[in-house]
Amino acid sequence: MRFPPRGNFPNRSRAVGIAKPSESHVVQASLYDASTVQSALHVVAHLAVWAGLYVAGAVVCVSQVAGIDAIVPIGTRTRAAAFAFCTAMAVYLLDRVKTFDSWLDPADAQAHPARFAFLAQHSTRVRVLILLLLTAAVCLGKGLSAWAAAVPVLAVAGVLVYAARPRTGRPRPKDIVLLKNAYVAAGITGFAVVVAIAAVHPGAGLRIVWEVAVAHAVPLSVSCAHLAMRVFADAVLCDLDDEDADRRHGTSTLPTHLGRTRAWNTALAVRLCIALGLVLIPVLPAPARLAWAAVTVVSSVSLRLAAPVRVRDWVDARLPMETACVAVILVLWRSFAG
Repeated sequence: MRFPPRGNFPNRSRAVGIAKPSESHVVQASLYDASTVQSALHVVAHLAVWAGLYVAGAVVCVSQVAGIDAIVPIGTRTRAAAFAFCTAMAVYLLDRVKTFDSWLDPADAQAHPARFAFLAQHSTRVRVLILLLLTAAVCLGKGLSAWAAAVPVLAVAGVLVYAARPRTGRPRPKDIVLLKNAYVAAGITGFAVVVAIAAVHPGAGLRIVWEVAVAHAVPLSVSCAHLAMRVFADAVLCDLDDEDADRRHGTSTLPTHLGRTRAWNTALAVRLCIALGLVLIPVLPAPARLAWAAVTVVSSVSLRLAAPVRVRDWVDARLPMETACVAVILVLWRSFAG
């Protein structure tokens, strides 16, 4: 049998009847894939998935900085993070979609038109999702402690106090400068420390939980202060996206008072001071505090230099990524030290 000369093989795709894709088809397919991914990320953001991961990261952060994460079994840590995620996602969605359609906030429509349109179109389904998330949170909370099951109900109450309806005359906590940031910081920090302590002895009563808190009083206090300042600074950054809408609807924030650049630099300064404090405070476990200090500096400066137009989703996604980085560092540290 004689073969064709080298380099003169017939077109294989034509021989088997397969048309070679044109360059335009390849470009269209890649654009379609990119658009699909982008749309999926938008839906994830609209449904407060990043916010849920943020609060779950806050629970892990408190445990890591206080040095109690190592004494909590991995299964319990997973349950605690899932409990925090379901609770936070539910209450953030409630804040966005409200209890009734008539209570939807026009300020949200101006600040986040795409998110507002998506949630308004699917408001009934989102409220069903909120109920499912709260139910899951209650079930997960029972695995930590009987009283922890009541925490999601308290979280819902906190959101309703914060901004249950659009502003009419009297300002809500959400409308008062610094108070809104402090309110969010206190709520997330309090929730995180309660869950972190409950995870040490799952199923224990309040007396044992109190004994755990007393035994780790100093590192837990410093860890709480660290997380509260971190959440406060992040809340300021989240207000950057709402600056124009907040100014028009009477909500006072640091961006509306200082402007975008000065508010962002203020939040950056707070986060860098947090990192410095972690380095200098000797009462915390050295591996965790040094790891958190380094990760905080890198993530803070990186986001400031990137300066995205929309900041909120980056801020919400940053904390769980920071906790993951610190977790890897601690695992490596303990493996080499052990």
